[in-house]
Amino acid sequence: QPFAMTWKDTWSDILNGGHSRWKVDDLDAKKAALSHITANSSIDGPMHILCPLAGDDPFVYYAWSQGHHVTAIDIVPDALKAMRSQFGDMEDWESDSTSKSDVVWKHRSGRATLVEGDMMMKRPELLQSFDAIYDKDSFGALHLDMRPKFCERLSEFIKDGGTLYIEVKNKESGREFGPPFHVEKNDLMEPASFGTWFDHVKSLGEVYTLSLAGMKQTAHILQRMLRQ
Repeated sequence: QPFAMTWKDTWSDILNGGHSRWKVDDLDAKKAALSHITANSSIDGPMHILCPLAGDDPFVYYAWSQGHHVTAIDIVPDALKAMRSQFGDMEDWESDSTSKSDVVWKHRSGRATLVEGDMMMKRPELLQSFDAIYDKDSFGALHLDMRPKFCERLSEFIKDGGTLYIEVKNKESGREFGPPFHVEKNDLMEPASFGTWFDHVKSLGEVYTLSLAGMKQTAHILQRMLRQ
């Protein structure tokens, strides 16, 4: 079954009151993530932050509320509809479907863009557009054969020297099974993953406590190498 279909089915279950799975809506976790991004960025002031495969992650609204420019990409319309509702009046959003493949939602503030589409697609209009990327569990949800394209897209969209904040699961058992997959620094830095384009800056260790038994939520800071 195609990844996009299973992703949509999963979100349909979550939004209809099913098991919340990986979702973490605790605002303190989002505040901490943004503080890690700003502390490890050379940008002093509002940043342009990309959130890939974001679902309805409250981080997007929180970063926007702190004055940053946010762009989220997800293939599930219902998840992005739920995200738009976090911003208040749904009338504050306008959609543009002139693209063959995407529906692009823009907020009246001019600082929030939600892209309904396939994260794995090349998007020349987004090349070197972002100062930072926030990835909560997307990398660790992808099967190994999907990771290279995902990492390549992020390497294209981020600016030289940009900050990648990435949260991944550490599992006590079943490490070879997923999603979510068990992910450590070495997995992130494989040449077929982020290693070709990013330097590993630091491991942040456990960033908050999960309700899922046998798993820890850990995070890493990576930095985009300078393009040759």
